[in-house]
Amino acid sequence: MVQYLPKPHSCHFQWHITEKCNFKCTHCYLTEEYLKNELTTEECLRVVDNWIDYCKKLNITQNRNMTLTGGEPILRKDWWKILEYISEYKKKGLMDRFYVMTNGSTVTDEIIKRYLELGVNYMQISVEGTEKVNDEIRGKGNFKKAIEGAKIILKNGMPLSFSLTLTRKNLHEVEPLARVAASIGITGMGVGRIVPIGAGKQMQDLMLTAEETKEWYLEAERINQRLKNDGINFRVDYHCSDGLYNTIRPGANSPQTNHACSTPFDVFTMLPNGDVVPCRRLPIVMGNIKKDTFLEIYYAKNKMWELKNWDNQSDECKSCDSIKVCHGSGKCIAYGYFGTPYAPDPGCWHTFKGFSDKKYKKEMDEETITYFKRYIANLRSDLSPLDLKETKRKKRFIKINKLDKVKKSEIDYLMFDLEEQDLNEKTGEKIITFLKKLQDEKVDFTLGRPLPPCILNQEIIKELVKFKSFKNCFDCPNLFKLEGKRIILCDGRKGPDYKYLNNREQIWEFFEMMKDYDKPKLFNKCKDCDYRAKGQCFYIKNCALKPVEPLKRQFNLK
Repeated sequence: MVQYLPKPHSCHFQWHITEKCNFKCTHCYLTEEYLKNELTTEECLRVVDNWIDYCKKLNITQNRNMTLTGGEPILRKDWWKILEYISEYKKKGLMDRFYVMTNGSTVTDEIIKRYLELGVNYMQISVEGTEKVNDEIRGKGNFKKAIEGAKIILKNGMPLSFSLTLTRKNLHEVEPLARVAASIGITGMGVGRIVPIGAGKQMQDLMLTAEETKEWYLEAERINQRLKNDGINFRVDYHCSDGLYNTIRPGANSPQTNHACSTPFDVFTMLPNGDVVPCRRLPIVMGNIKKDTFLEIYYAKNKMWELKNWDNQSDECKSCDSIKVCHGSGKCIAYGYFGTPYAPDPGCWHTFKGFSDKKYKKEMDEETITYFKRYIANLRSDLSPLDLKETKRKKRFIKINKLDKVKKSEIDYLMFDLEEQDLNEKTGEKIITFLKKLQDEKVDFTLGRPLPPCILNQEIIKELVKFKSFKNCFDCPNLFKLEGKRIILCDGRKGPDYKYLNNREQIWEFFEMMKDYDKPKLFNKCKDCDYRAKGQCFYIKNCALKPVEPLKRQFNLK
C-alpha cells in the first residue's frame, strides 16, 4: 500500500504493438523505423506482467484499462498469443477493460467472436469523413472497408465508436459522417484536432486557427442538437487534447465536457520497440521497457515530473483565468507546433489570433514545483505534496564538543557530526559515555549513522552494540546519496532529482517497491560489507555499498 508517494488511482495503457499496417494515411504519426525493432513475443508477455505488477504495487484497483493498437495490430503474427495472455489476467480480475483499435479492414465474424471470448470490451475504427474525403486521406476504397468492418463488429454485439482527426479539409464532414455512422448503429464519435508530428507535420497548414477552434466547439454543440432534434441517438465528443472546450462551458456536467489531457498522470503509451512516451501524439521518450519498469518511468524519470509541474507552463497559461478548467489543453498539439509541451495550445483563442509564430523554450525545469489534485472524469491522480509532519523523526546532528549542550527534548535520531580532530578513540569513549548517560535518564533515541573505524576499538564496539541503531532501510543513513541533484539509491538505482522526492519517506517507499526488480549480481557485494559484518544492515540482499576491508580485518569480524 502506497502511503507517501503521489500515486494515480487509475491507469490506462495504450500499446502500439506493431507498426505494420495495410493503410498509408496522409496524417499518420507512425514511422517505419519501428518495424526493424519490434519487441519479441516473450518481451511482449513480460510487458503485460510488468504493467499488472505496477498496478498491484500502487494498489490501483479500478480503471486498469489497456488499449491495443498499431499500425493494424492484428498483423502481428503472435497477436492471438498476446491477447490470450492478457485475457488470463482479465479473468483473474487484475485488469478492468480491454480495447482494440483497428482500421476495420481486417475484421471478420470469426475475429470478433474470438475477441468477445477473450474479454475485449470495446473497439474503435478511425474514419476521416464520408467516402470521398476519407479515401483521399486514408486510401482509395478504405471507407467501404471501414463501414463493412463496423457492420460486422456491431452485428456480433461488440461496442464500437468512430474516431476522426480534424483538419480544415474534413471540418464540414463531421455531421455527414455522424449521420452515416448512426445509420448503421454506432452511437458516438471522438473528434480530435490534428497533431503536427510525423507525416502530420506536412499538414500543419490544415490545422484550425485559434478562432476556428472555438467556432468548431460551438458547431459541435449545434451538430449534437440537430441530431437530437432529428431523433438520432448519436453524440460527437472531443478528444483528450481538447480541454479548451471546458473554457466555453466551465463546470458543465455532461458527456460532452472533456476530461482534458491526462498525461503524464495516469497514462502510459508504448511504441513497438518498447519506448514509453506520455502519449502517442506526444513522442517524448521517458524510457524503454527493455531496461526500465513502469514504476521507474513513473517515479524516477525527471521528464515525467517536469510534465506534472504546472510551474513549467508558459507565462500565458499560468496567468490565465481558464487554466484550472482547460489544464493547458493539448500538450501534444503545443509540442508538435511549438516544439515544447509547455507552450500554450496553438488553438487557444484566449492567447492567440490566427497562427502564432512565437518562440518558446524547448526545455523547462523550474525549481519551484506546483502540483494539485486532478480529477479527470472518473480518473483521479493525487499530486498534492504530502504533509509529513506526523511521520518525520527529529534528527539531531551533534558536534562532539557540544555533547553537554544537547537538550533531551531534541533527541530522537542521533547523528554524530565528526570533524577531523575528532577522528580518534577518545571520541569513541566520549560517545559511549554520552549514550550511557542518556540511557540512564531513560531518553529514547536511535543511532542513525555508523561510526568510522578510527574512533572504535573492541571495547567500544562491545558497548556500542547495546544501543538501539537503525534496524531497517528506512532508518539507514546510506539508503541514498545525491549526485548533483539526482537521488542515487544504495543499490545503485537512480531516482529523480531530490526536489521531486524530497523526503526520506518517499525515497524509502520507492526503494521498497523497486527491490523486486534488482539483479542478483548485487548480492555478491554483501559478503565483504562492513555494515553487514557489524550487524547494522537490515537489507542485505540488495545493498551495493563498497566493502571496508580494513575494519573487517582489524576486528576479525565474521
